[in-house]
Amino acid sequence: LQKSGEAVRQARRHDSAAIPSRPRRARHLIEVARAHYGKDDQELAVTTLRRAYESAPETIRFNGYARQITLDLLDGPRSTRADARDLALKVGLLS
Repeated sequence: LQKSGEAVRQARRHDSAAIPSRPRRARHLIEVARAHYGKDDQELAVTTLRRAYESAPETIRFNGYARQITLDLLDGPRSTRADARDLALKVGLLS
């Protein structure tokens, strides 16, 4: 993930739905979200984190990277704040 662009390119080559284990799929999606976030693509980062949550909510709740990115996105562009806030509520970062 030190090369976010390459990570995003590799992620596009693989279908996360093909990963049968929901927790593993969520972890994969969290890493993809990290790559998008590293490329400063906050809209794709929050969208991908939402997909991770839909796959395995408990995985994203306890993943430090997912939690930090979600918190960071709360102060991001106006276009992502509502989705980031909704996700933060779901994972227990806001009350």
